[in-house]
Parts: sequence; structure tokens; C-alpha cells
Amino acid sequence: MKIESKFTKATLHALFPTLIYQDQLDQHSEFHQAFTSLDDEHFFSPSTAGGKRHHAGEYHGRILLHKEPSLRPFFECLALHVGRYLRELGMRTDVFEMQCLKSWLVLCDPEDEDEPEAMIAHNHSCSDISWVYYVDVPEDCPAIQFHAGRKLGNQLFESGFHFDWNDSTKSAVKTFNCWNSETWSIHPKQGDLLLFPGHQLHSVEANYSKRRRTSVAGDIALTLRKQQKDLEYGRTSPEHWLTLSLGDNEH
Repeated sequence: MKIESKFTKATLHALFPTLIYQDQLDQHSEFHQAFTSLDDEHFFSPSTAGGKRHHAGEYHGRILLHKEPSLRPFFECLALHVGRYLRELGMRTDVFEMQCLKSWLVLCDPEDEDEPEAMIAHNHSCSDISWVYYVDVPEDCPAIQFHAGRKLGNQLFESGFHFDWNDSTKSAVKTFNCWNSETWSIHPKQGDLLLFPGHQLHSVEANYSKRRRTSVAGDIALTLRKQQKDLEYGRTSPEHWLTLSLGDNEH
């Protein structure tokens, strides 16, 4: 991808970028009503017996939102955006189907000021695509942060992109940009949908606002359609799978 330089007449080539897809859903008022009207079985208390907070329904076993009939319009809309995401990646959509593996509420209550993060850096390694939909977001909503998780290709030597937060004159970096940042923040608005690779590391800043932030997250697998049996890539349709026990009672 070619980018014009801000400083010279040189052409810059951005190689191997990661695509994070963000869009505002037109049907947000409808979806907001559907999610906030869910039965109690989908909600949970983030606090646990050990005194820690776990904000994701995944931890509490609430992972089947995609099975809720009232949310079918949302998941059909999600599928349309997944198709658009794949087309932006230059992929075919005529041979794949989307499988919703898990979907859960994320309930971030206001945090104490000594809590830097609601969720530490993690990925969803079981999925091809991860997504987040922001149902109810305070105006001062914290960011979702994406992490490189590896040495940047542009880092010419160790600590080459060092930044001293106490004294910027001792920093190697003058300005943060897409070439030198190991972490990139997105401040979502209510009604935003984010799609990104399942292996992509991400974290969530603590919620220092006065009210709860509610979002929905989920994992997607791409499988080939039932008739696609002559391709060397991708997973076959679940209809072709064979499920067997691992003999867990064997000693």
C-alpha cells in the first residue's frame, strides 16, 4: 500500500498491515433494545468470590447469545459486516460460511483509580475473527487497545522506539505513528462494531466513568460451504465432521 510522505516527496510503502474494521450500525436503537431486554440468564455479577472482577460473560459460562431468537437480526447484520470485512481483505465470500462459536456480554462497571485495565492483553485463539459491539457506552468511554505482541518490523535496533514519559527530551521517538507504535488505541462510540483477527492481542482500559459500559463480544470461525470439498484450504463444513470421544475414562 502506497502512502504519501508528510515530509518529503518520497512514496512510502506500508507492508503487512493489520486490518481492524470499525463501523457504526444504523440499527443501533433496535439492537440496543434487544440486548438490554435480555433475560437475566445472560447477565452476571462481574465480582467473584475471590474478590477479583471478571467482566466477560465467557468466564461465567454465559456464551450463547447467538442462540437467542430475539438477537437473530443482530447476528444477520453481523454476518453482512463480516462479508464486507473479508472483501476488504480481498477474500472470496462465495465459498465460506460464518460459524458463531461463542458470544457474551462484557459488563465493565466503574473501576477504582488504581485499576489500570478492565482486561489485560489477550487474544481469542480459537477464532478466525473476533468482534465487539458497543451497546451502552459512556461519553468518556475507555479505549480498546491493540498490541503488536512482537518486535516491530520498523524497529531498527533494540529500544529504537523508546519513549521516556518523564522527560520526552530523552526519547528516541518524537511522534507516535503507525510505524513506531507497539500499541494502538481505538475509542469506540455507542453502536460501533469492531472486527479483527482472532489472534490479535488486545486489552481494555479500566472504566473510570460514573456508569457501566456494556458491550458484546464473540468469536467466529470461517468454514467452507457444504458443497466445497475440492479445496486445499480452509475447514470443511461442520456437516462433514466426525465427533469422537477421547477415551477420558481410560487409565
